[in-house]
Amino acid sequence: MDHSGTESTTGASAAEISLDRLGQLDPEHTLPGRNGTKADILKYDLDGRSVALKDYRGRSPWVRATLGRYLIGRESRGYRWAGTLEGLPRFLGRLGPVSLATEWVDALPLARYGGERNEPPPAEVFDRLDRILDELHRRKVALSDLHHRDVLVSPGGDVHVVDLAMAYRYRDRPAVLRPLRRWLFGHLCRLDRIAAARMRARFTGGDVDDAADRAGGPTSALYRTGRKLKAILRRGRK
Repeated sequence: MDHSGTESTTGASAAEISLDRLGQLDPEHTLPGRNGTKADILKYDLDGRSVALKDYRGRSPWVRATLGRYLIGRESRGYRWAGTLEGLPRFLGRLGPVSLATEWVDALPLARYGGERNEPPPAEVFDRLDRILDELHRRKVALSDLHHRDVLVSPGGDVHVVDLAMAYRYRDRPAVLRPLRRWLFGHLCRLDRIAAARMRARFTGGDVDDAADRAGGPTSALYRTGRKLKAILRRGRK
């Protein structure tokens, strides 16, 4: 993998989009990382094309050398595995060791509904999210770590999923690892379903725990245990 150029699934060349070229422009919008381990998201207008740059270059050297490089590489592979899919922003390339570009989606995160926007999202959002997951899983890709911050909803109710940094692709080789990989892929797909079911319940007035149990099947018990451990860790940090 060449980190010096542009790695793309859309046919865009390094001459068309690059960090050097974006660096000559002022970003139209900037979403700073939520903490020192998160990437910045910057929106650029490149010859009439809205581009989203996910970028760790503003993080500390150790974050760039570890998390940044690893997560950008993993997310780039996730977009390649998923391919062109309605409901994912178009992947425009890995532009450097800690930067990648996608098309910009004019939409709000689902997390903004019910809080900053004191209104529920359109009812069809959750059916559309389920269809995106159906297609990803059919392509043997699980998101593994789906959050309501990663589900973007346009004013018309279109849905896009972003952040494939923890995506996992099922492969059946070598044969000796096939049973383990099959189990892991099924488990991660069920985690995707649990996340989507909890979002649906949360925004439609359902019981989120009951929704998680029904969606998760054999994964539900592990999921509940994980949430309890996270709660204990959060209390310990206070």
